[in-house]
Amino acid sequence: MLSLVKDSANSIAMIRHSMDIIKKAVSHLNPHQTPVLTGDLPLYAIAKQIQWNMPEKYGEDCFVVLLGGLHVEISALRALGHLLMGSGWVEALTEAGITTPGTAESFLAVSHVRRCRHVHEVTVAVLHCLQNRAYSSYQAHCGEGGEVLSFDQWCAQQSLQQPLFAYWQTVKNFELHILLFVYSLRTSDFLLYIDSLTQLLPWFFVFDRTHYAR
Repeated sequence: MLSLVKDSANSIAMIRHSMDIIKKAVSHLNPHQTPVLTGDLPLYAIAKQIQWNMPEKYGEDCFVVLLGGLHVEISALRALGHLLMGSGWVEALTEAGITTPGTAESFLAVSHVRRCRHVHEVTVAVLHCLQNRAYSSYQAHCGEGGEVLSFDQWCAQQSLQQPLFAYWQTVKNFELHILLFVYSLRTSDFLLYIDSLTQLLPWFFVFDRTHYAR
């Protein structure tokens, strides 16, 4: 695809011009719709500065500015890679025959987004199956007379008692938050988008993803 503008987009003037064009186009097609502008981090930051400094024309009641979902996902996956580093996850993928050692290492740095997302989908499924297997064993051990905790209560109890269980439960929750964020983009579910971003935000602070935390 050819670029829409011949000049660099990384300037206040070009972002303002783009916002004006988008507003005219949206008003022509649907006069009652609030324009939505999506941009990667540098362009998003400029657009937000324009909104804050010119609220009468470009304020948040006139424009919805969204941060590009792909780069949010990449940043979250890289933070997850830091969490998994040295955990044995790479070795487990290799020994299971899912991928080669070099490719497994590349998942930590998110060299390929689609493949990385898929392997985390597999990881979530495996962790959930292992938890359900252990929970079934716990139910059988308790027998009919004892009080049986629900699955969520049992997971919380095991997390308090076993550090290794707590670690992989944390990994599973992090992966689910990322996958929910991707699902919100695929289904255009804005409320889920906000909720999943809220869940991801602490991780950006923890792993020093400063720009995305801001």
